Amino acid sequence: MKALTEAVSQFNIHRLILSVIVILITVIVIVAVRIMYRRYKKLMREEEGLDSIRRVQFFRTVYRTIKLVAITLCVLAILQINGVNVSSIVVLLSVIVAAVSFGIKDMFQDFFTGLILKGDNYFKVGDAVEYDGKEGIVTYFTLRSTKIELLDDRSLLEVTNRNVTQIRKLTHLVDIDLPLSYDIDRRIAFEVLDGICESIRGIEGVEGCELKGTQRFDESAVIYKIRFFCEPNDRPDIRREALKRVQDGLREAGIRIPYKQLDIHQK
Repeated sequence: MKALTEAVSQFNIHRLILSVIVILITVIVIVAVRIMYRRYKKLMREEEGLDSIRRVQFFRTVYRTIKLVAITLCVLAILQINGVNVSSIVVLLSVIVAAVSFGIKDMFQDFFTGLILKGDNYFKVGDAVEYDGKEGIVTYFTLRSTKIELLDDRSLLEVTNRNVTQIRKLTHLVDIDLPLSYDIDRRIAFEVLDGICESIRGIEGVEGCELKGTQRFDESAVIYKIRFFCEPNDRPDIRREALKRVQDGLREAGIRIPYKQLDIHQK
């Protein structure tokens, strides 16, 4: 009887030691994450702006989440060590975690994409960009979304960072592909288009304009390329004025822009 009592006592001590080890590991993990969070928070205090505040808030949430998960795993491990079957609890927690993860995965994707964009300095506030065929200026950028003021109607467009790969940063370069009839001699076409380029250079805000030459051959026209340069912010207005001067130059030269025609033959 005495030997049995000693065996039970040793077994309980073994469980106690394992439980203490689990608790110590949990405390070490929580303290380590807390130290990293405080260092990051101190670093962010040196930066100004709403973006740094949002990042601190996000990492505070991450820290609290890690702390909660560590404590939960610690409790489950101690229960399991002391002979309590926690399988049903683990299954229930797994279902809850899966549901929560599915609900917030887009938020995490937005955040980490925002971090990458911030680190790469892909674009910044004030840059001209294009999204879904619309051109605008980046007016607001956070780790969650990017806001763009459209150049056409000055409306505000918000793009979540998970879709930010569809945003294209605009340059000073603007191309006009101009179709002219095959009947027009190439030398005459070049002479007229050179004159149009000279006219476009006179537009306020245009940094230069040149005729690139023949771009391609279409079914009903030869495509010539005119290229000019301007500030991306001024692109819509300058492009409209440039197209107007293209029309005026072709009209003065007696050249019409061809269009597709359908010939019907009757027997």
